Amino acid sequence: MNRLLRAAIGTLALLLATAGGHAHPIHTSVAEADYNAATGSLEVSLRVFIDDFEAALSVHARKRLSLEKTPAPEFDEATRAYLTEKFTVLARDGKPAALRWVGREAKAETNELWFHFEIPLPGGVEGARLHHNALGEQFPNQINSVRVREGERQVTLVFLPRQTGKPVRFRP
Repeated sequence: MNRLLRAAIGTLALLLATAGGHAHPIHTSVAEADYNAATGSLEVSLRVFIDDFEAALSVHARKRLSLEKTPAPEFDEATRAYLTEKFTVLARDGKPAALRWVGREAKAETNELWFHFEIPLPGGVEGARLHHNALGEQFPNQINSVRVREGERQVTLVFLPRQTGKPVRFRP
């Protein structure tokens, strides 16, 4: 395991230990991405902190957006536009894969906002190229991780601000 991955895992562990409160010195998001062979889609659940996401979304939309005060259709439309730009997947053939919105859920008691979306990848996820830069433009210490699973195989990709996409490669 390389030093960057160990540092990211340590940071995530620290964050999870302190996730009950709203104050957090570390900015991170965690995504679970499961490939569904029956539908040919990557099913993604992405967790962000509400306050961090509202700040980044407001800058992106060029107006103040709030989970509590912004009408749900407007908030969701801005969120879809943001995530389409910040969470990207290139299929094996190098073509961009579309993000299909499923929904969101808020857990105010833990300051968490979960987004659920699917990305069609009929040829499978291995060899696809992921890029997860959500919140990186807002927080220079942002750490994003994506755990990608296809059946029993899995790999975790860690992204720091200004990093480019990474290929999904499972160990044999």
